[in-house]
Amino acid sequence: MNTRRETREFCLQFLYHFQLPIFNESKKILAKDSVELFDQLTTFRETLGVTMSSQEQVWVSSIAKGLLTHIDSLEEMAQKHLKNWKLQRLSRIEHTLLLMAAYELKHTPETPYKVVINEAIELAKKYSTKESGDFLNGVLDAIHRES
Repeated sequence: MNTRRETREFCLQFLYHFQLPIFNESKKILAKDSVELFDQLTTFRETLGVTMSSQEQVWVSSIAKGLLTHIDSLEEMAQKHLKNWKLQRLSRIEHTLLLMAAYELKHTPETPYKVVINEAIELAKKYSTKESGDFLNGVLDAIHRES
């Protein structure tokens, strides 16, 4: 991978499948077991034929573990900023992007908030709709301002 955006895109693809109810128990296990999480990420990466540096692998593992560990508080925070909307009504892509970016905003202060929000918008435009980008922008900006 060449850019952090590509790494975020891979992370989105990995975390996306955890939106399916069948993976509810897996989320709990992976949140507690870093070795198993890393093995799952490695298998997923190899299946897709994606090459990553060790630094990128560590970053993806960190984001995935953080999101899975804090998923309840991230969803609660996200719901608080959804005006007249329920988290369950979001598309799985929007839901995953929202949680990823919310995790970064709250737990990775070394990454500028504008970068986190812009990356989420760009990935939403690529995998969902332009409107998704605008929607995420508003919610993520509110989450950032709450900090």
